[in-house]
Amino acid sequence: MAVTKEDIKAGLAKLGLSEGDAVLFHSDLRVLGPARELVKLSNCGADMVIDAFLETVGPLGLVAVPALTATFAPSAPDGPVGRVFDPDTTPSRVGSVTNVFLARPGRKRSRHPTHSIAAIGARATEYVAGHEKGSTFDRVSPYGRNFEWDAWLCFFGTDNRTNTTLHVVEDWMGLPYMAVSRALVKGPDGQPIEVQVTKSPKGYRDFYKKNSRAANLLAEAGIMRWTKIGGANVGLMKCRECMRLFWDRMLEDPCLLLGYKGENPFCDEWADKTIEHVKSGGAGERP
Repeated sequence: MAVTKEDIKAGLAKLGLSEGDAVLFHSDLRVLGPARELVKLSNCGADMVIDAFLETVGPLGLVAVPALTATFAPSAPDGPVGRVFDPDTTPSRVGSVTNVFLARPGRKRSRHPTHSIAAIGARATEYVAGHEKGSTFDRVSPYGRNFEWDAWLCFFGTDNRTNTTLHVVEDWMGLPYMAVSRALVKGPDGQPIEVQVTKSPKGYRDFYKKNSRAANLLAEAGIMRWTKIGGANVGLMKCRECMRLFWDRMLEDPCLLLGYKGENPFCDEWADKTIEHVKSGGAGERP
């Protein structure tokens, strides 16, 4: 039997999502149901999923999706090259649902050149504002507002490998392996401008793996609620609970998200520096 919008709404409500909530959801539409059924739906089911979230939180709520882009600017003899970020036209690289979301009328999108977020709903303009002015996961950014506004994090057919909020912990702790990168953005005259991207999450991470240490910690802590909607496993947890869980554990185990020496050349380069940074008090105050 094909999954319906009402099935999705019922599943989200079972997990605890309700009217007036703010939620950032990561998605993989491919696992929702058989391809032969999904192709019969608008945008292969993406519209149904988006509508289910919007109707669950209602007009006073907010629904957001990651809208990450491939707009880093590699060096070249004549200057940086690469795709130019335009918040109005640049597609997301993180799934079909996010691009259908970007095509929705009235959606708002933050202006960060590599890790933008798009949102629909109450306070959406406020939610996305100023992202380009600070670090990638700055406290004054959509990622910071997820914490400030006590938003939900939802994993619709995905798992902790897509949990961008773990990079927020890395940013706020000031971990030394967060990079400074460059990107190209569309300037006021339509020509590309090179900008600096601070606290960029480049390089290897242990939590990008299935059954990572981070995934095991989440399972042990029990802060993620799970249900099945169609063929998709769907998880929901509070941003604050997630960040505080990892912050506390990383004071003891600074390389939890990065990985340990001997596992990857990136870890070999940064593990000792990361441990020294955290153990010397560089992580700062717990949020």
